[in-house]
Amino acid sequence: MKDKDVIRLPEGAALEYAKHSFSAYRRCTNGCSYCYLNRGLLKKSFGSGKPELRTCFKTEEDVVMRFEEELKKKKDMLIEDGGIFFSFVTDPCLNETIGLTRRCAIMAMENDVPVTILTKMADWSYFSSSFDMLELGVSKKLLCVGFTLTGHDEMEPNANSNDARIWAMQNLHDMGVKTFASIEPIIDFESSLLMIEKTFNFCDLYKIGLRSGVKRDYYDNDKLAFFIGQVEGILMHSKLNTKVYWKQSVRQRITFPDSSFWTERFGVDADYNIFKQ
Repeated sequence: MKDKDVIRLPEGAALEYAKHSFSAYRRCTNGCSYCYLNRGLLKKSFGSGKPELRTCFKTEEDVVMRFEEELKKKKDMLIEDGGIFFSFVTDPCLNETIGLTRRCAIMAMENDVPVTILTKMADWSYFSSSFDMLELGVSKKLLCVGFTLTGHDEMEPNANSNDARIWAMQNLHDMGVKTFASIEPIIDFESSLLMIEKTFNFCDLYKIGLRSGVKRDYYDNDKLAFFIGQVEGILMHSKLNTKVYWKQSVRQRITFPDSSFWTERFGVDADYNIFKQ
């Protein structure tokens, strides 16, 4: 993958979220204490701070031009693979990033390429003014908006509250937009379960994973297995055909007699395409 590409192939654990990602900005102002980008070698280039364009881009107009070129070349592949994810190394709905996110996301959808956005921002004005797809004639069937939900506002000091994100999720779902929740990282099982209990009737997909960079005994395997059963029980009562993807961080800790458990009933694999459902 060329370094100057705006639409990039994620690496490592990020591939559990998407096959293609929008990569224009780096750094984030949410200030999450658990963020993996604030550790080790990644901190210098991608850690917390005011978002800035990657050094290979001079201006936002440069990004838009490159995005349009790549979109035309990769369109068929992007559609088949479930579209473009916004984004891994910043929050795409910050004041500094949302303008560029809006321009490129709408361009993608106008070309029938699905868009998935993951954010911790929930001010309704972000969505009503910046993602007015209906007024622009862009099909809402090509948009999925997700929110990271940990239940721990104190660990995400500059992001909107978890309750505000839940409110935004419900409003988007009521508009007919697909929604998902990133229950990652699990800080504690009780908080994560509460986030699911509050959202299961307007969340189309959960992606659930453990916290990275902590000692193995941070999680008790018996409690984790019990938590998995509790989530399954909640989803039985969902008004939707809600699905859950258990990330590899969870699957590697718990062994079931039949490994197909992870994809039975409500479970899906990482390549699940929410836009084909």
